[in-house]
Amino acid sequence: MKAVIRNSECAEIGDIPAPPRPPGWVRLRVLMAAICRTDVQAATGLLPLGGRRVLGHEMVGEVVEADSTSSYRHGDRVAVALPLISCGECKACADGDRCAHRLMLGVDTDGAFAEQVVVPEASLCVVPTDLALTRAACVEPIAAMSAVLNAPIRPHERGLVLGSGRIADLTTRVLRARGFDGVETAPALDSPEGEDLGGRAENGATWESYDFVVEAAGTDRALDLAIRSVRPGGVVVLKSRPAVPIATDVTRAVRNDVTLAAVSYGPLDDAVRLAGELEIDDLLGPVYPLARFGEALALSLDRPLGPKIFLVTE
Repeated sequence: MKAVIRNSECAEIGDIPAPPRPPGWVRLRVLMAAICRTDVQAATGLLPLGGRRVLGHEMVGEVVEADSTSSYRHGDRVAVALPLISCGECKACADGDRCAHRLMLGVDTDGAFAEQVVVPEASLCVVPTDLALTRAACVEPIAAMSAVLNAPIRPHERGLVLGSGRIADLTTRVLRARGFDGVETAPALDSPEGEDLGGRAENGATWESYDFVVEAAGTDRALDLAIRSVRPGGVVVLKSRPAVPIATDVTRAVRNDVTLAAVSYGPLDDAVRLAGELEIDDLLGPVYPLARFGEALALSLDRPLGPKIFLVTE
């Protein structure tokens, strides 16, 4: 099959055998996949992969093979809403608990930029056949952004989403769709320590007055700004997945009893509903055939904050 493969030198289109399907996994024909920041980092080498890997994890596909006991049947249209895969080897897995070392589709295991992909059944959710493929391929990022609702925050509170581009935009829209009318946005721009950045928020509010701040930029500077912009006793929600470890001074957080809440994914069914309800057409960009991945990647690099770019296998 055709696939986008990251090797030791670059990411390129190649021919590889179709992947074997382990028990409990489902084989999908990829209908559409989306390029995200993680994919760009992996394709350009910023995110180390440790070997040859088929990239991609945001996708919608059609079931072509599953176990006889599976809840999925041939022809079902599904999205990969949870690309984190249990390792099957740690003590938590052995005890039937949540895996302590979950693997990432398209990073630790072969992913969705291919004609076929195999995925654990638990990672999938059915999507309506009348949902546009571009929206269906966004179920995963919507599930990721809706994870902020798992943090100890409340709709009546005053919040800030700190970041720029699709991740920050989508997070803000998810929050507002769930009743967080007091949420604002601001870019995580560099500035001298202590500078008043409040004018960058939507209503000109000052920092250190938010009940919660969602960090959606993935830099040490953004995390520092998030901690400085939340009130004492407030919550900083960690949403981004930096390609490399970041460092920050947590002294202020300790002094002010700030809660750091890391979240991964929200409910899958809710993500499917939001994919059909949210106003996101302005965040959806052009569609490229898989064979033109190089052009799609170049556009993603040229416009990192622009609309999402998609790949189709036909």
